[in-house]
Parts: sequence; structure tokens; C-alpha cells
Amino acid sequence: MDERILCLLQTLAEVERELGGAVYDSAIERARLAVAAEVMVEAERRALRSRPRRGPGNVVYLRGTDKPDGGCDANR
Repeated sequence: MDERILCLLQTLAEVERELGGAVYDSAIERARLAVAAEVMVEAERRALRSRPRRGPGNVVYLRGTDKPDGGCDANR
């Protein structure tokens, strides 16, 4: 294992020893969420990088604001 993983495990062991099981469980869950968030960010970066460029993108006009200047047609 990597030294950073061992350091993390040591920190979590100290948390459990000094602060108790409830804090340890919360710390574990937060660590797992942090890892998941970082993986998601990297996956999005890679997906956006590999996507072909198609210009400025799609434009969606919502009902009532279908004019490019943001105005709406009062007769609708």
C-alpha cells in the first residue's frame, strides 16, 4: 500500500481511539464521500475533454421567453 493510505488509516485509528466509534464512523463515511466526489469530478473532466466540439451548444427557449432578446410574446 501507498504511504498516504497508511497515514490515512493511522489517522482514522487515532480518531476511533481518542474520539470514539460514532466519530470514527462519521469520519469513514465522509472520507468515502470525498473520494466519490473527486472521482466524479475527474470523470466529468474526461468526458468533457473527449466530447467533440459542436459550436456554442444547444439553445433552449422556455415557454414565454422564446425570443433571443429575452422578451415574450404577450399574445400567447
